[in-house]
Amino acid sequence: MEKRILIAIDGSPASLAAVKYMAFVFGKGAHVNIDLLHILPGMSPLFLEPGESMEEMTQLQGFARQMGEENRRKADSLLEEAKTVLVDAGMDPANINTRVQEASAGVARDILDLEASGEYDGIVLGRHGMSAVGEFFMGSVSHKVLQHVHGVPLCIVHNEVESRRILLPIESAPNSKRALDHVAWLLTTAGPMEVTILHVVMPLIPKEATAMWTGLGDLESTIEQRLLADAEDMLSQAKTYLLERAVPDIAITTRLETRATGVSRAILKEAEEGGYGSIMIGRRGLSRTERFLFGSVSNKVVQQAKGMAVWVIC
Repeated sequence: MEKRILIAIDGSPASLAAVKYMAFVFGKGAHVNIDLLHILPGMSPLFLEPGESMEEMTQLQGFARQMGEENRRKADSLLEEAKTVLVDAGMDPANINTRVQEASAGVARDILDLEASGEYDGIVLGRHGMSAVGEFFMGSVSHKVLQHVHGVPLCIVHNEVESRRILLPIESAPNSKRALDHVAWLLTTAGPMEVTILHVVMPLIPKEATAMWTGLGDLESTIEQRLLADAEDMLSQAKTYLLERAVPDIAITTRLETRATGVSRAILKEAEEGGYGSIMIGRRGLSRTERFLFGSVSNKVVQQAKGMAVWVIC
């Protein structure tokens, strides 16, 4: 069954980068349906005032009507521009739909309501270049959707993507398997792409601790060898899983990182140095409070990845 992907358009360079990413990935005749969504801005409180006289009320209503018509005109223009990008990349116009709707509960909440409807197999958003402080205090749409999405993969695009290489960090968790499923679909649907399956093994104890207690280093070494063997086996199984789903052997690489000082740091370092265009990462089942207080690996990767698209598999 063909997938249906929702791309939110707001007229910003960030949302246009999201459209260009989808064109870059799926523009070679891949069979996927795209819905381009624009949520109209809410009406200014000025136009909601009743007015102190009939003349003032009529004037406010007239301005509100003109503003609504202008917003609709801009929406149609933005969506047509986005559709042209996809068609020019080779997508079938019949598989591209445009959707304009009034704001209801706020842009992020409205997108989440569409996710909850079950219409879509993925959501794509552009990430605005906010500072970490700005994003913490005000919250961007992409950040809010990331915190609450739970049913479909969410792709957050930062700037234009020029590489068809995918980095897939995995761990022994259900969301890693879902990420493998999504990568398999992507590589067998979107044409020539490459994937590196990455597993990060963190040190078991700080180096200074092994110097303090005799025999602790030997015990750590024994356990570490067992963990590394398990990690190699997990990577092998992940590769086999993709092969069984028709991903070509030549398109798959595995990598084990054992000298990391942090999981998210290791992922970002590999992505930047390896010239990857996309990161596909499963999100652990943290509660909203835990994600707010500590930040999951996927949150950190989304916030810090530059010039890449990050798919978060929930």
